[in-house]
This record gives sequence, C-alpha cells and structure tokens, in this order.
Amino acid sequence: MKTELQLDYADARSIADACGNESIRTDVPVSIAVLDPAGHLLLMVRFDGASFQTPEVARGKALTSVMMRKSSKAIEDATLSRPTLGTFNDGRLPIQGGMPIFANGVCIGAVGVSGGTPEQDESIAQAGVDAFSRDNGAA
Repeated sequence: MKTELQLDYADARSIADACGNESIRTDVPVSIAVLDPAGHLLLMVRFDGASFQTPEVARGKALTSVMMRKSSKAIEDATLSRPTLGTFNDGRLPIQGGMPIFANGVCIGAVGVSGGTPEQDESIAQAGVDAFSRDNGAA
C-alpha cells in the first residue's frame, strides 16, 4: 500500500495566510489559489482591491506549477524558447506567480498568486511556500 502526503485545509489556510501577510506588507492586493497535487482547488482568497480576473489567473498559475512540478516562471522561460509550450488549453497559465509545494521530495500541491507585477506575485507565492516548509520541515 502506498501512503501519500497531502495538503489539508489547515495547510492551505496557513499557506494563504502567509501569502496574505506578504500581500498586506507590500500593499499589493492579490488573489491566492492553493491546489492539491491533482490540480483541484483547496482554497481561494481574493483580497479587497484585487481585480476581478485575478482568482482565475492565480489558479492557472498554480495549475501550471503543480502539473509541471516547477515554478510557473520556469515554464514561462521555457515557453520563450519553445513557443508551443504556451498553447495550453486546459487552464494552465505559464506566467510568473505560481510555485509548487514539496514535502519529502514529492509535489503535494501549488500556490498561485495574481494581482501585482510578476515579481511581486512570485514573491508573495514564495512567502506561502516558505511558511509551509518552515512549519512542516518540508523540502
């Protein structure tokens, strides 16, 4: 029998809270999506002032990260040299702001952020990943 680590609601809430704290600290209103390893939505948060499209963009960035097991920025960079990678039609968005979440070397989900510049979105997403890793000793 195979046992798998999974994010639960408390984990998703903790990740989103860390992202939210960074969003508030930097005064960048964003939406945050936390997905499980199959790409299913665990939690979505849209801060006051975040544009109406940011929830779906955040989800698309997280979906890219969880499906590819890399940051959405890495996929964005790969798309520049191989444009056909950008022809996803399944909801993925290969643009900066999505980060995979790993535990014991296994991708157990992803977080996506949208609302700021690409760099701000990634920094806010990274705050969530860092908090999860710190709280769980994950790598």
